[in-house]
Amino acid sequence: MPSQIRQIYYDERSRLELDPGFLPLDNTANLRPDWFEFCVIRDFLLRTTLQEDSWYGFLSPKFRHKTGFTSDDVHKFLEACGPHADVALFSPGWDQIAYFLNPFEQGEFWHPGLTQLSQQLIDSFDIALDLRTYAAHSGNSVYSNFLVARPAFWKQWLRLANALFELVEAAQSPLGKALGATTSYGVRDSPYAMKTFVQERLASVLLASGPYRVASADLSSHTPVFEALFPNDNRTRRLLKVCDAMKIEYALAKGRDRSYLDMFVKLRSSIPLRMAMASPFIG
Repeated sequence: MPSQIRQIYYDERSRLELDPGFLPLDNTANLRPDWFEFCVIRDFLLRTTLQEDSWYGFLSPKFRHKTGFTSDDVHKFLEACGPHADVALFSPGWDQIAYFLNPFEQGEFWHPGLTQLSQQLIDSFDIALDLRTYAAHSGNSVYSNFLVARPAFWKQWLRLANALFELVEAAQSPLGKALGATTSYGVRDSPYAMKTFVQERLASVLLASGPYRVASADLSSHTPVFEALFPNDNRTRRLLKVCDAMKIEYALAKGRDRSYLDMFVKLRSSIPLRMAMASPFIG
């Protein structure tokens, strides 16, 4: 399958970091830095007619640093999974995907209030997804928009992106104003608005609620554990992998076998966490 995978650059320094196997996407004007890469992706999709048989992706210049994957690795992965997938995931933060129930629990950990605002937004999309109960895993979660997908996925992403953008930019409703307000980042104040952390999770919303065939690259064997949260040792890595496996089995059972989720909860409670967490999601 042909691919149209682009790598965003913001200045000369980031341009020099690009992988020549991807197509460069110029954002040196950076007219809306408050949205990070969201507006770059949205603007491209608004002005481009997508080819139905192509893969599209929009990666940061730090893609290789965060994933260990080169463009060669990505193209080989797509070649292998191409006939059987609509979306390919190369998500950094595999350990946080494994540890937290879903990306919104992880987001709540770092940005208190994110879940409630995200739930209101998703309800406005008329998507039936309860953010406090759905179990996400490495096969349906992604951070940093590190994904490659066919046009059908990006068209749905654009639909949600437009709704979010218009809501925040209008700043007329309490939800729009709250999404545009700055948020804390863990124990620190943050100069960033909640919208930047919500938009990053739009892809995961689609993966959790849509009929997409997903292929997920396994980064757990070669990318590091996030040492600000977890001990970087073999025991922790093994436990995190099993946590992810339990959520996958729970999803495959379509939520009918609670024992997998119970085991996930039990296993993650045995993983030391360097920062205190009070989760309203699960016990």
